[in-house]
Amino acid sequence: MIKHLVFASSLLVPGFALAASAVDDPLCTTPVKEDTTGLFSPDGKVRLSADKVEVSEEDLSRFSGNVVIQEKNARIETDVAEYSRKNKQVDAKGKVRFVSDSIIVNSESARFKLNRDQAVLNKSQYQSQESRARGSAEKIEVKSKTETELSNATYTTCEPGKTDWLLSADSINLNTRTQQGHASNVVLRFKDVPFFYFPYLRFPIGEERLSGFLFPYIGSSSLHGTEIKVPYYWNIHPQLDATLTPRFMTRRGLLMQSELRYLTKKQKGQIYSEYLGFDRVYGAKRERWSWQHETAPGPGWQFKADYNSVADVQHLADFSNTLNSTSTTYLVRRGDLFYNSDNWVLSLRVEDNQVLNGVEIYRRLPQITFNTRLAEKNNQFNYRLSSEAVRFAHIDSSKVVGERLHLKPEIYYPYKTAAGFLNTKLAWQLTNYNLQQGTTKSQYNRSVPSFSMKGGLFFERDSNWFNADYLQTLEPQLLYVYVPYVDQSALPNFDTSAYAYNVNSPFADYRFNGIDRIGDDNRLTTALATRFIRQQDGKEMLMASIGQIQYFSDRRVNIDNSIATRSRSNLITELRFTPSNWSFTSQLEWDPYKKETVFSSTRAGYSNKNLNLSLAHRLQLGSLETTEAKLDWKINNRWKFNASYLYNNRDRHLVENLLGLNYETCCWGLRLTSKERYLSSSQTDRGIYLELVLKGLGNFGVTQ
Repeated sequence: MIKHLVFASSLLVPGFALAASAVDDPLCTTPVKEDTTGLFSPDGKVRLSADKVEVSEEDLSRFSGNVVIQEKNARIETDVAEYSRKNKQVDAKGKVRFVSDSIIVNSESARFKLNRDQAVLNKSQYQSQESRARGSAEKIEVKSKTETELSNATYTTCEPGKTDWLLSADSINLNTRTQQGHASNVVLRFKDVPFFYFPYLRFPIGEERLSGFLFPYIGSSSLHGTEIKVPYYWNIHPQLDATLTPRFMTRRGLLMQSELRYLTKKQKGQIYSEYLGFDRVYGAKRERWSWQHETAPGPGWQFKADYNSVADVQHLADFSNTLNSTSTTYLVRRGDLFYNSDNWVLSLRVEDNQVLNGVEIYRRLPQITFNTRLAEKNNQFNYRLSSEAVRFAHIDSSKVVGERLHLKPEIYYPYKTAAGFLNTKLAWQLTNYNLQQGTTKSQYNRSVPSFSMKGGLFFERDSNWFNADYLQTLEPQLLYVYVPYVDQSALPNFDTSAYAYNVNSPFADYRFNGIDRIGDDNRLTTALATRFIRQQDGKEMLMASIGQIQYFSDRRVNIDNSIATRSRSNLITELRFTPSNWSFTSQLEWDPYKKETVFSSTRAGYSNKNLNLSLAHRLQLGSLETTEAKLDWKINNRWKFNASYLYNNRDRHLVENLLGLNYETCCWGLRLTSKERYLSSSQTDRGIYLELVLKGLGNFGVTQ
């Protein structure tokens, strides 16, 4: 006969968790979370049931045969249990099983103190319901609702029977109130071989961040010698943290790296620094600072700051690992204040730059802009205003400095129909300069009107290629621009450069990027594009375009004060072709006078579920020619291979190459990477990186 007893006191729910994230790995059998529907007490009261119940008139009651103890968030199943009414204590023996939404524990015996939220589970095996985390413990002692201690415990994310890596500890203390875990005498084993020992380890067991050492880095390179990094994470405040990283290099010395991050309701930012008291290779101290900050002090207001500095121009090349960092020509130092309205934007900028390679550039101290941003309305007149006031300064006292005030009102009429469009625009640029060079002062005024008209038509027809239906389009476009000549040879050039010529250049309203030069123009751009769009799914399979500018007069305003006399621009073409898994893109600029290619960029690729392959070639006549190849190959579920190769054809040297081989199992992975990077004609950085990834725990690696 089945008996039921109901208790008003609460059953302890051992809320212990380990620092493991859920691992979704196709190499492993996904653990099936046990359906706990109906397992727990619906009203939260403790319920005991069994095949046989012996109730004593004194104190002790005995339960045997399919003993089940239920509570709102937990369930205990056992063969035999004894309940002491006096002590509110349950002793369970013989295949004790504890189940909650987050964990399953199987023990040989257990003791639960119902009124004190305490429990002891002996010789236990546990399995997370939310990840592959599992392990064992000689004893699990729940001391309170928030504190649990495991003795002689183990932890892994490998499947049962395939324990390739295992973390063991004499004791593990878990506190859900502080969201912290502590472990002593921790040994990490891989393939039953111990390879790492922590006398003491502290780790987070929830979403809260925790101060402590991160995994160290050990490596070697031709630039730095043997290198050791030991990062320390400092959780200063829920809205403030820092990472401090001593980086010891046998060739150079000790480089201290630090990163401070902050986040509040209205602002966020980070401060990064590097400091080396004396670099034995460079022969002096090395220093770097960086600060990025954003804040919104009030409705419509926004402030941004970006400050970067190095003590020497070689710093990034010596201590950064990316091509973008080593090729940086200047570091930004800028502050921006914005006010955004529905119809206009006001901004204030202060800008300086640290030049690493090249000539010094002008500072903006300050720059104020006011621009409208009215919503564009089709088939009626629209209005727009751009304006700025800026003061330019320079580190070289012999340079021209001064103030520039600029206004640009525009009126335009965008006419649009389903078959085409025509946008007519009239603008006027008014500029005032107050200049000083040494003790000489001067003032200039400039007034330049401009007119442009851009139009296009859309033709389309149905077509069939290789038994597939396509929509083919034909899209001719014209742009006419007229800007009268105004002599600007007496004006300084603070911030103006010629636009880089590309597929978009023929449709630009002006020839220069900046205000100091407004190029005279009398030109007509002609362009034609066609597209093939697969009607089945709307995918663009092919796009081809060609364009050229026809000049009706010489261009007398130029950066170098020369006169451009060509009547035709270079020819620009673009092609995109994406059949099935293949792709091909190409841009070409051809000089019709010299009959040679000035610029080209071509890329071909193939991609499917297991393979990504691309080949690319880039040419800039007289300055650049590179060849690039990339391969990502998933050989099978366990093996992956990746490679990249970048070569400078013009100067005949390797820029960067990389070879990587990855091996993955259910709970660990091994990554072997070889990398070579060009630094200068006499210096190349080479390294081999071997990384062991223990899924659900962390990474360990060495480089050579």
